[in-house]
Amino acid sequence: MDQLEKKRFLEILEKYNSGNASEEEVGFLDAYYKAFGLRADYTAGLEENERAQLKTDLKNSISENILSHQADMTRKKRRIVFRLAASAAAIVVIAIGLFYQPQADKPAPLAGQGVEQEQIVPGGNKAMLTLANGKKIILSDASNGTLAEQAGVQISKTADGQLVYKILDPSQQDLNTGNQFNTIETPKGGQYQIHLPDGSTVWLNAASKLTYPSSFSSHTNRKVDLTGEAYFEIAKDHSRPFIVKTATQEVEVLGTHFNVNSYEDEPAVKTTLLEGSVKVNTNNGSNRILKPGQQLALTGNTIHIANIDTELAVAWKNQQFVFESDDIRYIMRMVSRWYNVEVEYRGPIPESKFGGSVSRFDNVSEVLKPLELTGRVRFKIEGKRIIVTK
Repeated sequence: MDQLEKKRFLEILEKYNSGNASEEEVGFLDAYYKAFGLRADYTAGLEENERAQLKTDLKNSISENILSHQADMTRKKRRIVFRLAASAAAIVVIAIGLFYQPQADKPAPLAGQGVEQEQIVPGGNKAMLTLANGKKIILSDASNGTLAEQAGVQISKTADGQLVYKILDPSQQDLNTGNQFNTIETPKGGQYQIHLPDGSTVWLNAASKLTYPSSFSSHTNRKVDLTGEAYFEIAKDHSRPFIVKTATQEVEVLGTHFNVNSYEDEPAVKTTLLEGSVKVNTNNGSNRILKPGQQLALTGNTIHIANIDTELAVAWKNQQFVFESDDIRYIMRMVSRWYNVEVEYRGPIPESKFGGSVSRFDNVSEVLKPLELTGRVRFKIEGKRIIVTK
């Protein structure tokens, strides 16, 4: 380490010790120490073979450590985004004089194209409503206001793209009402918010489907069927539990806030509790009760319960992509659903883990570009297809 590099390193270290370091500088120090386990005396000088080894170690691990630090910070401050990784990486180059790869070794853009050359816009409020009589309504095309009335229930679309059920005349609701079911289904690149007739609210993520009675009045419980992902805020009704049924489990609540991720292409069905209490009953007869802050992951017949940062589970509902040590396949599944794109992998699949956050309303290039800046993965966009390479 020459005198200029050492001076810059010590300046950052002094700022950190005095509490004046920026987020990028904290990210740099955290990555530096995690990657190499350096002691303070290492800054005094390095042998040539030690320096060469540090270069190799840096290239192999500094990206993950910067992003791991960013994921830790994201849990505390959601305003930190992927761009921290690029900024921290730049500081590493300036302060240490080490680098990811020599310029000649850096992978060239695929076929001369980068993710910035094509824009794929994010999803929005899109869904199709199927009424009990079989009538289908494309909600993005429908006018605001009343869409239909059935058995004393009015179904309306609001100006901000929400579907609202309102009971107009309880006397019109009879036993036959309980046999009338509606279905709302979002495509890839779609989302929708539904206010059910019992006062509960559901946010439906992309490529998801919710089936529910047009009225719960004649039911002993409030049961809905879910495919995909939804966040629920359930109105309290101690006489009638609310039940969310998926292909592998049922989640039973009285009044609470929770998220269920049950996509068929995900390895586990995840139920995350934010508030209240839920009981998860699996198809094999097992059941568990969750406390706020817990997530139950059901993989086959295996149940795993962990305490998590619940903001990670509902980031999509808050219009964010938030990752925490996630692999590229998981990230690209989310990208595929929200941007309605196909994903193709060519060659070895990157094994790196990524963390950070970015708005779901950015163009897809703004999501992919920071990942590329880590040097661990590359993308090429061809129409509605994203090609992933190492």
